[in-house]
Amino acid sequence: FTIELTNELKKAHIPFVVISNEDNFEEIAKEYKYPFYIKAEPHTDLAMKKSHLSSAKGVITLSPNIADNIAMISSVRLFENELGRIPYYIMSIADKSVDVEKLLKLGANEVINPNKLMAKRATAIAKDHKIKNLLEEFLYSDTNINLEELKVPKKSWILFKKLKESHLRDLTSCSVVAIKSKNGKFIPIPKDSVILKPGDVLLVVGTSKDMRKMRKLIRSKEKPKELDFI
Repeated sequence: FTIELTNELKKAHIPFVVISNEDNFEEIAKEYKYPFYIKAEPHTDLAMKKSHLSSAKGVITLSPNIADNIAMISSVRLFENELGRIPYYIMSIADKSVDVEKLLKLGANEVINPNKLMAKRATAIAKDHKIKNLLEEFLYSDTNINLEELKVPKKSWILFKKLKESHLRDLTSCSVVAIKSKNGKFIPIPKDSVILKPGDVLLVVGTSKDMRKMRKLIRSKEKPKELDFI
């Protein structure tokens, strides 16, 4: 999992540090060209300080041993509280449903069950093998297409405008494919008449370059001048 993950992170230009205490870890790190790595017990204070966890956005803990993932999640949450910083995003894995629930209760934001994920993938392929690679090609290939959740700020210029009136696609070439409202309502493929409200989370598809434009546009308090020419 770690080797495949680091390959994808490098392709996406996402900085990371790999920490492991495996006996042959340094050989693995050099063979797969990890840019930064530390041979240590991941959940220790020394490892977290050496990896500059204080400036990181999150942690992915992928140990096959559930106890190691528990120790990592607990240690990161304690470290987070000591720093008084915004919460880290923590992702982990577990083979059993009971362990998935346990890690979520301990503070993980996302816990993936590889067995269920594989079963869902196999079922999707069985239903329609012609489109089996569509999502993978769209999101994970070298086409540089991203799928992101962008929250509408309280003072954004797009507030209380219809999706059509905001002209987000015209201004950024990004597409809003779904909206999750503050009350939890999920709107797939929203209509142009949907009104954008504070706290709405927009599920947006676009290239990395266009996504930067979209983030800046949504966070702006002032209506863009380009809108006058659309």
